[in-house]
Amino acid sequence: MNGLERVVKAIELSGPDRVPVKHSTLPGAFLKYGRLLEEIYERYPSDIVYLPMANEEEYSPQLRVESRDRWGCVWYRTRDDFKGQVIRHPLDDWSKLSFYQFPDPLNWPEFSLAEKIIRKHHGIYYVLVDGDTLWQRMFYLRGMKEILVDIVKDREEVYILRDKILEYILKRVERFAKMGADGVWFRDDWGTQYNLMIRPTVWRKIFKPAYQEMFRAVHDGGMHVFFHSDGMIKHIIGDLIEIGADVLNLQLPTMDIFQLGKEFGGKVCFLGGLDRQRILPFGKPDDVRRHALEIIEAFGRYNGGYIGEGEVGPDVPLENVKAMLETFYKYKYYIS
Repeated sequence: MNGLERVVKAIELSGPDRVPVKHSTLPGAFLKYGRLLEEIYERYPSDIVYLPMANEEEYSPQLRVESRDRWGCVWYRTRDDFKGQVIRHPLDDWSKLSFYQFPDPLNWPEFSLAEKIIRKHHGIYYVLVDGDTLWQRMFYLRGMKEILVDIVKDREEVYILRDKILEYILKRVERFAKMGADGVWFRDDWGTQYNLMIRPTVWRKIFKPAYQEMFRAVHDGGMHVFFHSDGMIKHIIGDLIEIGADVLNLQLPTMDIFQLGKEFGGKVCFLGGLDRQRILPFGKPDDVRRHALEIIEAFGRYNGGYIGEGEVGPDVPLENVKAMLETFYKYKYYIS
Protein backbone atom coordinates (compact mmCIF):
# COMPACT_ATOMS: atom_id res chain seq x y z
CA MET A 1 0.00 0.00 0.00
CA ASN A 2 1.53 3.34 -1.00
CA GLY A 3 1.17 6.69 0.70
CA LEU A 4 -1.74 7.90 -1.40
CA GLU A 5 -3.75 4.74 -0.83
CA ARG A 6 -2.96 4.74 2.89
CA VAL A 7 -4.10 8.34 3.44
CA VAL A 8 -7.26 7.97 1.35
CA LYS A 9 -8.24 4.83 3.25
CA ALA A 10 -7.65 6.60 6.58
CA ILE A 11 -9.84 9.54 5.52
CA GLU A 12 -12.57 7.36 4.09
CA LEU A 13 -12.47 4.82 6.94
CA SER A 14 -11.72 1.89 4.65
CA GLY A 15 -8.84 0.16 6.44
CA PRO A 16 -5.28 1.27 5.70
CA ASP A 17 -2.46 -1.06 6.70
CA ARG A 18 -1.20 1.35 9.40
CA VAL A 19 -1.56 4.90 10.65
CA PRO A 20 -0.48 7.27 7.85
CA VAL A 21 2.12 9.91 8.71
CA LYS A 22 2.54 13.58 7.86
CA HIS A 23 5.73 15.41 8.83
CA SER A 24 5.35 18.87 10.36
CA THR A 25 8.52 20.83 11.05
CA LEU A 26 9.24 24.40 12.06
CA PRO A 27 12.23 26.01 10.32
CA GLY A 28 14.15 26.26 13.58
CA ALA A 29 14.20 22.47 13.96
CA PHE A 30 16.06 21.99 10.69
CA LEU A 31 18.47 24.77 11.61
CA LYS A 32 19.21 23.08 14.93
CA TYR A 33 19.31 19.41 13.95
CA GLY A 34 20.06 19.42 10.23
CA ARG A 35 21.00 16.01 8.86
CA LEU A 36 20.13 14.17 12.09
CA LEU A 37 16.47 15.12 11.73
CA GLU A 38 16.49 14.33 8.03
CA GLU A 39 17.76 10.81 8.79
CA ILE A 40 14.81 10.16 11.11
CA TYR A 41 12.41 11.38 8.43
CA GLU A 42 14.09 9.14 5.86
CA ARG A 43 13.60 6.16 8.16
CA TYR A 44 9.94 7.06 8.73
CA PRO A 45 8.89 8.87 5.54
CA SER A 46 5.75 10.93 5.24
CA ASP A 47 2.78 9.55 3.32
CA ILE A 48 1.78 13.13 2.51
CA VAL A 49 3.67 15.59 0.34
CA TYR A 50 2.61 19.01 1.58
CA LEU A 51 3.09 22.15 -0.51
CA PRO A 52 2.89 25.16 1.86
CA MET A 53 2.53 27.60 -0.99
CA ALA A 54 0.82 30.53 0.69
CA ASN A 55 2.24 30.44 4.20
CA GLU A 56 5.93 30.70 3.36
CA GLU A 57 5.50 34.42 2.83
CA GLU A 58 4.43 34.71 6.47
CA TYR A 59 8.04 34.26 7.56
CA SER A 60 10.43 37.17 7.15
CA PRO A 61 13.47 35.99 5.16
CA GLN A 62 15.73 37.19 7.97
CA LEU A 63 15.37 37.54 11.72
CA ARG A 64 14.70 41.09 12.93
CA VAL A 65 14.27 42.34 9.37
CA GLU A 66 10.91 43.64 8.20
CA SER A 67 9.40 42.03 5.10
CA ARG A 68 6.30 42.86 3.06
CA ASP A 69 4.13 40.04 1.74
CA ARG A 70 2.10 40.06 -1.45
CA TRP A 71 -0.90 41.45 0.40
CA GLY A 72 1.04 44.48 1.62
CA CYS A 73 1.32 43.28 5.23
CA VAL A 74 4.65 44.00 6.92
CA TRP A 75 5.99 41.08 8.99
CA TYR A 76 8.62 40.93 11.70
CA ARG A 77 9.98 37.96 13.65
CA THR A 78 12.62 37.42 16.29
CA ARG A 79 12.89 33.60 16.42
CA ASP A 80 13.19 30.76 13.90
CA ASP A 81 10.41 28.69 15.46
CA PHE A 82 7.71 31.37 15.14
CA LYS A 83 6.33 33.08 12.06
CA GLY A 84 6.32 36.45 13.81
CA GLN A 85 3.53 38.96 13.43
CA VAL A 86 2.21 41.70 11.22
CA ILE A 87 3.39 45.07 12.47
CA ARG A 88 1.77 47.22 9.77
CA HIS A 89 -1.66 46.46 8.29
CA PRO A 90 -2.69 47.78 4.86
CA LEU A 91 -6.33 48.17 5.95
CA ASP A 92 -5.69 49.83 9.30
CA ASP A 93 -8.26 52.38 8.15
CA TRP A 94 -11.40 51.18 6.35
CA SER A 95 -11.18 54.18 4.02
CA LYS A 96 -8.36 52.31 2.26
CA LEU A 97 -10.58 49.35 1.36
CA SER A 98 -12.18 50.95 -1.69
CA PHE A 99 -8.85 51.33 -3.51
CA TYR A 100 -6.94 48.39 -2.02
CA GLN A 101 -5.57 46.08 -4.74
CA PHE A 102 -5.96 42.40 -3.88
CA PRO A 103 -3.17 40.18 -5.22
CA ASP A 104 -3.77 38.00 -8.26
CA PRO A 105 -4.59 34.52 -6.89
CA LEU A 106 -3.16 32.76 -9.94
CA ASN A 107 -0.11 34.81 -10.86
CA TRP A 108 2.27 33.11 -8.44
CA PRO A 109 5.58 31.49 -9.48
CA GLU A 110 4.95 28.73 -6.94
CA PHE A 111 2.23 27.23 -9.14
CA SER A 112 4.83 26.07 -11.66
CA LEU A 113 6.79 24.30 -8.94
CA ALA A 114 3.60 22.81 -7.51
CA GLU A 115 2.65 21.36 -10.89
CA LYS A 116 6.03 19.66 -11.17
CA ILE A 117 5.78 18.21 -7.66
CA ILE A 118 2.23 16.98 -8.25
CA ARG A 119 3.28 15.27 -11.48
CA LYS A 120 6.25 13.66 -9.74
CA HIS A 121 4.26 12.24 -6.82
CA HIS A 122 0.86 11.71 -8.43
CA GLY A 123 -0.56 8.31 -7.59
CA ILE A 124 2.25 7.50 -5.14
CA TYR A 125 1.99 9.99 -2.30
CA TYR A 126 -0.98 12.04 -1.13
CA VAL A 127 -0.34 15.58 -2.39
CA LEU A 128 -1.79 18.22 -0.08
CA VAL A 129 -1.73 21.88 -1.14
CA ASP A 130 -2.15 25.01 0.92
CA GLY A 131 -5.51 26.69 0.32
CA ASP A 132 -4.58 29.77 2.35
CA THR A 133 -6.47 31.34 5.21
CA LEU A 134 -9.68 33.36 5.50
CA TRP A 135 -9.93 34.62 9.09
CA GLN A 136 -6.21 35.08 9.61
CA ARG A 137 -5.90 36.94 6.33
CA MET A 138 -8.62 39.30 7.55
CA PHE A 139 -6.78 40.24 10.72
CA TYR A 140 -3.42 40.34 8.96
CA LEU A 141 -4.90 43.00 6.69
CA ARG A 142 -6.98 44.88 9.24
CA GLY A 143 -5.35 44.18 12.63
CA MET A 144 -6.57 41.74 15.28
CA LYS A 145 -8.04 44.22 17.74
CA GLU A 146 -9.59 46.27 14.97
CA ILE A 147 -11.30 43.36 13.18
CA LEU A 148 -12.67 41.99 16.45
CA VAL A 149 -14.24 45.36 17.23
CA ASP A 150 -15.61 45.49 13.68
CA ILE A 151 -17.19 42.05 14.16
CA VAL A 152 -18.86 43.15 17.39
CA LYS A 153 -20.21 46.22 15.59
CA ASP A 154 -21.28 44.03 12.64
CA ARG A 155 -19.73 46.46 10.18
CA GLU A 156 -20.46 46.01 6.50
CA GLU A 157 -16.75 46.12 5.69
CA VAL A 158 -16.23 42.81 7.49
CA TYR A 159 -18.46 41.05 4.95
CA ILE A 160 -16.91 42.88 2.00
CA LEU A 161 -13.41 41.86 3.06
CA ARG A 162 -14.54 38.29 3.78
CA ASP A 163 -16.05 37.94 0.33
CA LYS A 164 -13.02 39.39 -1.44
CA ILE A 165 -10.71 36.89 0.27
CA LEU A 166 -13.21 34.10 -0.38
CA GLU A 167 -13.19 34.93 -4.09
CA TYR A 168 -9.40 34.78 -4.06
CA ILE A 169 -9.39 31.37 -2.34
CA LEU A 170 -12.01 29.87 -4.66
CA LYS A 171 -9.94 30.74 -7.73
CA ARG A 172 -6.92 29.00 -6.20
CA VAL A 173 -8.96 25.90 -5.36
CA GLU A 174 -10.12 25.67 -8.97
CA ARG A 175 -6.49 25.83 -10.12
CA PHE A 176 -5.43 23.14 -7.65
CA ALA A 177 -8.15 20.82 -8.92
CA LYS A 178 -6.92 21.20 -12.49
CA MET A 179 -3.37 20.47 -11.31
CA GLY A 180 -4.45 17.13 -9.80
CA ALA A 181 -3.95 17.79 -6.09
CA ASP A 182 -5.46 15.26 -3.68
CA GLY A 183 -6.39 17.58 -0.82
CA VAL A 184 -6.55 21.27 0.10
CA TRP A 185 -5.39 22.51 3.50
CA PHE A 186 -7.17 25.52 4.98
CA ARG A 187 -5.73 27.02 8.15
CA ASP A 188 -7.41 29.42 10.54
CA ASP A 189 -6.64 29.54 14.25
CA TRP A 190 -10.02 30.07 15.88
CA GLY A 191 -9.36 29.09 19.46
CA THR A 192 -7.69 30.54 22.49
CA GLN A 193 -6.40 28.13 25.12
CA TYR A 194 -9.89 27.94 26.63
CA ASN A 195 -12.53 29.02 24.11
CA LEU A 196 -13.38 30.44 20.70
CA MET A 197 -12.19 33.95 19.87
CA ILE A 198 -15.77 34.97 19.04
CA ARG A 199 -19.18 33.61 19.99
CA PRO A 200 -20.22 30.47 18.08
CA THR A 201 -23.40 32.20 16.91
CA VAL A 202 -21.34 35.02 15.41
CA TRP A 203 -18.94 32.54 13.80
CA ARG A 204 -21.89 30.73 12.22
CA LYS A 205 -23.35 33.98 10.89
CA ILE A 206 -20.18 35.45 9.38
CA PHE A 207 -17.75 32.64 8.66
CA LYS A 208 -19.61 29.34 8.32
CA PRO A 209 -21.23 30.26 4.97
CA ALA A 210 -17.83 31.19 3.52
CA TYR A 211 -16.20 27.96 4.68
CA GLN A 212 -19.13 26.02 3.23
CA GLU A 213 -18.40 27.55 -0.18
CA MET A 214 -14.71 26.78 0.15
CA PHE A 215 -15.34 23.17 1.14
CA ARG A 216 -17.89 22.68 -1.63
CA ALA A 217 -15.40 23.95 -4.21
CA VAL A 218 -12.79 21.46 -2.99
CA HIS A 219 -15.22 18.56 -3.22
CA ASP A 220 -16.43 19.68 -6.63
CA GLY A 221 -12.78 19.45 -7.70
CA GLY A 222 -12.55 15.85 -6.49
CA MET A 223 -10.32 16.66 -3.51
CA HIS A 224 -10.50 16.32 0.29
CA VAL A 225 -10.89 19.22 2.71
CA PHE A 226 -8.28 19.56 5.46
CA PHE A 227 -8.96 22.22 8.10
CA HIS A 228 -6.48 23.39 10.73
CA SER A 229 -7.14 25.36 13.87
CA ASP A 230 -5.24 25.75 17.10
CA GLY A 231 -7.02 26.35 20.37
CA MET A 232 -10.20 25.12 21.99
CA ILE A 233 -12.77 25.04 19.18
CA LYS A 234 -15.05 22.23 20.33
CA HIS A 235 -18.16 24.39 19.86
CA ILE A 236 -17.72 24.50 16.06
CA ILE A 237 -16.35 21.02 15.31
CA GLY A 238 -19.84 19.78 14.52
CA ASP A 239 -20.36 22.72 12.17
CA LEU A 240 -17.11 22.00 10.30
CA ILE A 241 -18.13 18.37 9.84
CA GLU A 242 -21.62 19.39 8.75
CA ILE A 243 -20.33 21.62 5.93
CA GLY A 244 -17.90 19.03 4.63
CA ALA A 245 -14.55 18.95 6.43
CA ASP A 246 -12.90 15.58 5.75
CA VAL A 247 -9.83 15.99 7.99
CA LEU A 248 -9.46 18.15 11.09
CA ASN A 249 -6.02 19.15 12.35
CA LEU A 250 -6.69 20.50 15.85
CA GLN A 251 -4.78 21.28 19.01
CA LEU A 252 -6.34 18.23 20.63
CA PRO A 253 -4.82 18.53 24.16
CA THR A 254 -6.80 21.76 24.70
CA MET A 255 -9.86 19.48 24.74
CA ASP A 256 -10.82 16.08 26.19
CA ILE A 257 -9.58 13.74 23.46
CA PHE A 258 -11.63 10.74 24.57
CA GLN A 259 -14.82 12.82 24.71
CA LEU A 260 -14.01 14.18 21.25
CA GLY A 261 -13.53 10.63 20.05
CA LYS A 262 -16.94 9.62 21.40
CA GLU A 263 -18.69 12.60 19.82
CA PHE A 264 -16.90 12.89 16.49
CA GLY A 265 -14.87 9.74 15.91
CA GLY A 266 -15.96 7.97 12.74
CA LYS A 267 -17.56 11.19 11.42
CA VAL A 268 -14.33 12.87 10.36
CA CYS A 269 -10.64 12.00 10.17
CA PHE A 270 -8.37 13.68 12.73
CA LEU A 271 -4.79 14.60 11.92
CA GLY A 272 -1.96 14.96 14.42
CA GLY A 273 -2.61 16.96 17.53
CA LEU A 274 0.11 15.62 19.83
CA ASP A 275 0.76 17.88 22.80
CA ARG A 276 3.09 20.55 21.46
CA GLN A 277 3.18 22.55 24.68
CA ARG A 278 4.33 19.91 27.15
CA ILE A 279 4.78 16.29 26.08
CA LEU A 280 6.65 16.64 22.77
CA PRO A 281 9.19 19.22 24.00
CA PHE A 282 9.52 18.21 27.66
CA GLY A 283 8.37 14.59 27.97
CA LYS A 284 10.44 11.44 27.76
CA PRO A 285 10.17 9.06 24.77
CA ASP A 286 7.88 6.75 26.76
CA ASP A 287 5.60 9.71 27.50
CA VAL A 288 5.42 10.47 23.78
CA ARG A 289 4.63 6.83 22.93
CA ARG A 290 1.83 6.67 25.52
CA HIS A 291 0.39 9.96 24.33
CA ALA A 292 0.45 8.90 20.68
CA LEU A 293 -1.28 5.63 21.57
CA GLU A 294 -3.98 7.51 23.53
CA ILE A 295 -4.77 9.65 20.51
CA ILE A 296 -4.80 6.66 18.15
CA GLU A 297 -7.12 4.89 20.58
CA ALA A 298 -9.43 7.91 20.83
CA PHE A 299 -9.84 8.49 17.08
CA GLY A 300 -8.66 5.35 15.32
CA ARG A 301 -11.37 2.84 16.21
CA TYR A 302 -13.19 3.28 12.94
CA ASN A 303 -11.14 1.33 10.40
CA GLY A 304 -9.28 4.60 9.88
CA GLY A 305 -10.00 8.08 11.17
CA TYR A 306 -6.56 9.27 12.22
CA ILE A 307 -3.40 10.52 10.49
CA GLY A 308 -0.29 10.81 12.65
CA GLU A 309 1.49 14.13 13.00
CA GLY A 310 3.24 16.14 15.69
CA GLU A 311 4.80 19.55 15.15
CA VAL A 312 8.57 19.42 15.53
CA GLY A 313 10.25 22.60 16.68
CA PRO A 314 13.80 23.19 17.92
CA ASP A 315 12.66 22.47 21.49
CA VAL A 316 11.57 18.89 20.64
CA PRO A 317 14.33 16.32 21.33
CA LEU A 318 15.20 14.02 18.45
CA GLU A 319 14.48 10.96 20.59
CA ASN A 320 10.90 12.22 20.99
CA VAL A 321 10.55 12.70 17.24
CA LYS A 322 11.71 9.13 16.72
CA ALA A 323 9.39 7.77 19.44
CA MET A 324 6.41 9.52 17.87
CA LEU A 325 7.06 8.27 14.34
CA GLU A 326 7.92 4.75 15.52
CA THR A 327 4.54 4.57 17.24
CA PHE A 328 2.63 5.73 14.17
CA TYR A 329 4.46 3.23 11.97
CA LYS A 330 3.97 0.35 14.38
CA TYR A 331 0.26 0.48 15.10
CA LYS A 332 -2.88 -0.15 13.16
CA TYR A 333 -6.11 1.48 14.19
CA TYR A 334 -7.67 -0.60 16.89
CA ILE A 335 -5.82 -0.91 20.18
CA SER A 336 -7.21 -3.47 22.58
